[in-house]
Amino acid sequence: MKLHRTDRGFTLIELVIVIVILGILAAVAIPKYEDMQEQARVATLKGQVGSIRSAVAIQYARSAMNGTPAFPVLDGTIFADGNVPKEVVMKSNAVKTTPGVDNAGGWVYTQATGNVKVNLNAYSSY
Repeated sequence: MKLHRTDRGFTLIELVIVIVILGILAAVAIPKYEDMQEQARVATLKGQVGSIRSAVAIQYARSAMNGTPAFPVLDGTIFADGNVPKEVVMKSNAVKTTPGVDNAGGWVYTQATGNVKVNLNAYSSY
């Protein structure tokens, strides 16, 4: 059986060019994907810190209206679902009440000031 020109497959050079193009696309796409993951993580952490701070502020305002202004204990009782939100990196909802970030995950809460931040060195500025 004789092969016609239209019956031929891809040449080796065509396959190599396609592989090179796919490699270049992967080299560009993977760092962008990782950057988007980090941006999503930061946005989620900021949202979680904001929601915790709002709950603390609401409880402080309630106690102030009753004549005894004080920041609440940071536990599940001040949240609608009964749980402190989990941070997205270590997936911890532990609340550390002693000063300083120890990178164990969860939250650092100073009850005297109502200050809440993430208990992770890379994100503790939020």
